Amino acid sequence: MTQYSVKKSILAISILLVFMTATLSDAGDFRARKRVGNFIVDVALDRNPPVLGNCEIRIEIFDGQGASVTGSRVLVNYYMPPMPGMVPMNYTIPTNPRGSSHVATMNFIMTGPWNIVIRFTSGGRPLQVVIPIDVR
Repeated sequence: MTQYSVKKSILAISILLVFMTATLSDAGDFRARKRVGNFIVDVALDRNPPVLGNCEIRIEIFDGQGASVTGSRVLVNYYMPPMPGMVPMNYTIPTNPRGSSHVATMNFIMTGPWNIVIRFTSGGRPLQVVIPIDVR
């Protein structure tokens, strides 16, 4: 093997490692945290960035003291803001409890801006947070 071939091999391996590292660094969940009243709502999507197709959403709700709120009914409404000439895309799905979280699967059918609205009740009072995302 010539010195030129060795340098080409090292360069190719280096470039490959850079691309692998960049891809792995983006592999985490999309996360958002919003406050509503005395509650904090943590949201995680299993796709970062959110993409077309199925996407699992995990929601955790904490009270003012940081304790997990369990036993609430949590609904997820996700919709694309209205655009001229397009039919409305608006979906509401229930969540299932999983430990201290609430989990559901959304299906994004189009790229672009979407709003995720999380609704829950505390003490008979309805509360909601809105998480804007951009589906790619």
